[in-house]
Amino acid sequence: MVGVRLFLLLAMIALLLWGFAVLADEFSEQAWLTRLDLSVLNWLQLHGTERGESAFVFVSWLGAQLLFAVDVIFAIVLAVRREWRSFTIWTVAIVGGVVLDEVLKLAFRRARPDVASEFISSHSWSFPSGHAMNSLVTYAMLAYLLRDHVTSARARIAIAIGAAILIVAIGFSRLYLGVHYLSDVTAGYLAGGAWVLACIAAARHEYGRS
Repeated sequence: MVGVRLFLLLAMIALLLWGFAVLADEFSEQAWLTRLDLSVLNWLQLHGTERGESAFVFVSWLGAQLLFAVDVIFAIVLAVRREWRSFTIWTVAIVGGVVLDEVLKLAFRRARPDVASEFISSHSWSFPSGHAMNSLVTYAMLAYLLRDHVTSARARIAIAIGAAILIVAIGFSRLYLGVHYLSDVTAGYLAGGAWVLACIAAARHEYGRS
């Protein structure tokens, strides 16, 4: 059973990486994906409101400032409780995710949308979305590690659904604010998902967990 689950994890990682590679190749070719990116961006800019922007600035904050606080606080909690296995998995996942995001941004060097200057003053690259990638890594890993402390199946499902809603909302906030293209956010999810699954697969292999 352990071998089957590990194989499925590796297959899912391969699928996510393939999806990321397709996106990276398509936007560099200035093909249909670029047209889709611009269509989504222009539609949201046309139909967006000041109230909506205010709301999604807060949602976006959940994927940056609050995200950092969650990363640090949960690490401290695990260290205080001496849950070193979970602490190691958490630290590697979070730090590795941040490093991977920066490496990918420098590798592709895609400029942000022109309208991004309204909400971003400092220069940073657009592909992939760091908010999308890092929020997925943090909240997905948080849900995964919390399941060890939750016995109720309903509670586990609720945690998973809550994490998923939060991750999607943060990604959409970046589109609504015009600071990322659709392919940036999608690529962030694909890369983040692959990294999370890789961390889980490595942990299960190292600790022999089913």
